[in-house]
Amino acid sequence: MASKRVVATALDWAALASKLPAENKAAFGGLKGKVDKYQRMVNSLPETAPAIDFAAYKSKITVPGMVDSFAEKYGALNVPYPSDQGRLAEIDAQAAQEKARYTAYIAESNAKIAGYSAELAKWEAMMPVEEMNLEEALDAGLTQFVIDPAAETAFPHDQTWEEYSEKLAKATPDDFH
Repeated sequence: MASKRVVATALDWAALASKLPAENKAAFGGLKGKVDKYQRMVNSLPETAPAIDFAAYKSKITVPGMVDSFAEKYGALNVPYPSDQGRLAEIDAQAAQEKARYTAYIAESNAKIAGYSAELAKWEAMMPVEEMNLEEALDAGLTQFVIDPAAETAFPHDQTWEEYSEKLAKATPDDFH
C-alpha cells in the first residue's frame, strides 16, 4: 500500500458532517466521495517502484552498457513528496492570530452581554410606563420620553432654547429639506 508515501490525514467525517447546515449536505457528500476515490487510487499503487529484472534484459540486449545505464538511472530515481514550502507555518501563525481575535471577541461579547443583562434587569424591575405618573417617570430616568416642565429645553431635550435659536439663525433654507 501507499500508506507510507502519503501523510495520513485523520478526518472525522461524522463530526464534520454534524457541523454543516442541511443545505450543504449534498456538496459535502460529493466532496467525501471524491476524497475517498482519490484515496483508493493512491492506495492501489505500490509503495515502492516495482523491481525490474535487469539480468534478463542484459542477456537479451546486445548493446554494451545500455542495461547497466538503465539500471543505474532506475535505481537513482526518486520522486519527492511535495513540500509545504513554508505554507503550514503561515497557516499555523494565522490560526494563532485568529484564535487571539476570537478570544478578544468572546471577551468583548461577554462584557456586552453583562451590560445588557444589567439594563434588562433594570427595565424588568421598573414599574410599567403605562402605570407611572409624571414624577415617577422622571425619577425612573425617562427624560427622553416625558416632558419635564422644569427643563428649559425643547423636545428632544438635547439642546437649550438659546442653542436652538442660534442653530435656526445660522441655518439656510436647504437645511430643512
